[in-house]
Amino acid sequence: MKTRIMPKRRVATLRLDHFIPYKLSVLAAKVSLRLAREYEQAVGLQLPEARVMAVLGSFSPVSSNAVVQHTSMDKATVSRAISRLLHLGLMTRVPDPRDRRLLILSFTPRGRRCYARLTRIARKWESWFVARLSAAEHARLKRSLTKLTERLEANGPYAAPKLRTKRAP
Repeated sequence: MKTRIMPKRRVATLRLDHFIPYKLSVLAAKVSLRLAREYEQAVGLQLPEARVMAVLGSFSPVSSNAVVQHTSMDKATVSRAISRLLHLGLMTRVPDPRDRRLLILSFTPRGRRCYARLTRIARKWESWFVARLSAAEHARLKRSLTKLTERLEANGPYAAPKLRTKRAP
């Protein structure tokens, strides 16, 4: 009896340099690392703390749950960042008068000055970062990122379809 030798199946290679989710992940990590250094040197805050400050500056007053939603950081990271910001005297936390279970975050005067400094650094850094893009490219990038974010959030955090592939033998 003759054994039939099956030809090896060629597996399509995933080219990471062409795979947009990978490229976005690497870019986001590099941007976060660079911004973290900037914020640490300028105001002594770590990136999660700076993100909490940014949310508070944009949506103040706000609850810690809202910070989690706006940053996509996990609750524990947000909680640690808020604790440090409270300890540094950059924000206050008081019960919401409408719902005593919620705690509302607000800037102290010192926190407002720190936020103003963070804002200047962030804007300057963004200007440097996108300087190689034309105005049209910059606008297109912002629109594209918004569309991709909306696509993921359309039906909740796990809206992407489950793709099935054949299992390897």
